[in-house]
Amino acid sequence: MKLRHIQVVQRACVTWLCERDIFVTGTSDGRIVDHDLHVHTFLSACSHDEQATPQHILARAAEAGLRTIGFSDHMWDSRVPGASDWYRPQTFDHISQTRAQLPADTNGVRVLIGCETEYCGDGRIGISRETAEQLDFVLVPISHLHMKGFVVPAGDLAPARVAAVMVQRFNEVVGLGLATGIAHPFLPLGYRDVVDEVLGLIPDEQFLDSFGRAADAGVSIEVTIHDFPSLGDGETEGFHDESFLRVLTLAKQAGCVFHFASDTHTLAGVGSSLDLEPYVRSVGIGRSDVLPLAAGETGC
Repeated sequence: MKLRHIQVVQRACVTWLCERDIFVTGTSDGRIVDHDLHVHTFLSACSHDEQATPQHILARAAEAGLRTIGFSDHMWDSRVPGASDWYRPQTFDHISQTRAQLPADTNGVRVLIGCETEYCGDGRIGISRETAEQLDFVLVPISHLHMKGFVVPAGDLAPARVAAVMVQRFNEVVGLGLATGIAHPFLPLGYRDVVDEVLGLIPDEQFLDSFGRAADAGVSIEVTIHDFPSLGDGETEGFHDESFLRVLTLAKQAGCVFHFASDTHTLAGVGSSLDLEPYVRSVGIGRSDVLPLAAGETGC
């Protein structure tokens, strides 16, 4: 990570720590990150935490200080042919159990019910417009490249091909008009060791073009804790915080709106999206840049 960005994030961290003292006393003025729009319950097949129920998640969210939780379990619409064996049981009816399991008292946390569906290229998306209209939001990933034989052909992709696939699919998903937001955009799952190289192969002009399309369409860019390895297991030779500081700076420059996410599949991860605050501030994202739905200006 370059010294300039280290210093920027460090300064933002100092500001955030000072503000946290204010937040503890009950005043949240000035906070940008106050929601998590990408939370999985035990209903997602990749969640193995039986404690990740709506009731427990909302209680943990209230304790952490989150104002809004967006439930976004994996879903492939039964109206749409072509589901993988893994996706097939995860239908709209399946994830709708979340709504039925909501407690009467949400501890003051605002609740949104959405989904994370799948995009396989060439217009193949796992949700119909009819089903999308029954949800508060729809997250669509363009980088589930670990789903070989379904999302992408079997076999490993070269870094240049990974970059090209993500750009093409980002543009395609934005153009479909079904996505509220792009889940973990340009984070190539299955290629963590070469994230820096992959993103470095996408020129600024290409990012600005793609993000400009998203801005024009009102499609939100997800900022996830997984963008920043320092918030997880630490930076590696092939993945540094610097990469997504650049990407998000360009998204901000293009006029995008943003939402924040943990993408947690466990109860323990609820609240971790709040750790994004210094990174968000360091790239200049402000409250006015937040997706209105996530900011509480529209929706439930």
